[in-house]
Amino acid sequence: MVLIWENLRLPKLPKTRTQDSNVLILDERNYSPELLLQTLDQDCRKMTDEQKKVYDEILSAVDDGIGGMFFLDGFGGTGKIFLWKLLSETIRSRGDIVLNVASSGIASLLLQGGRTAHSRFGIPLNPDEFSSCTISHGSDQANLVKESSLIIWDEAPMMSKFCFEALDRSLFSL
Repeated sequence: MVLIWENLRLPKLPKTRTQDSNVLILDERNYSPELLLQTLDQDCRKMTDEQKKVYDEILSAVDDGIGGMFFLDGFGGTGKIFLWKLLSETIRSRGDIVLNVASSGIASLLLQGGRTAHSRFGIPLNPDEFSSCTISHGSDQANLVKESSLIIWDEAPMMSKFCFEALDRSLFSL
């Protein structure tokens, strides 16, 4: 099960000197567009019709700036990670940022540039209905989240609803 959370509520930041020195943003933009496009050319042909439909719908939401939250559920081996890889490569090949997170460290290893949701967003280990993330306004971490075009959250149902609520609450203060 995967949750894709597109972060279009937050305005894109104009490029500034601060962002030029933001290691987190530089790291997320340190993908070779040529290699990404080469892989995309090969792998896009392998998508099933159902995967292509999901891919097009999510990409359209990103491209049109309409935002949204998408939930994809499927058994192991149905190609969810393959689809996240294609979406990440497509958006990164344009020079944009995709944040790949997962509920566990093991699952995060399956996503290129993946991190646990707790470490990426500063979600408390034991969140409750009043929790918020530890991302500080104006920090490198906050600017990275603001600059992202798409957030892919793998194994979302393994997390407490309070994790998502904490992130949602925190996005407003960035």
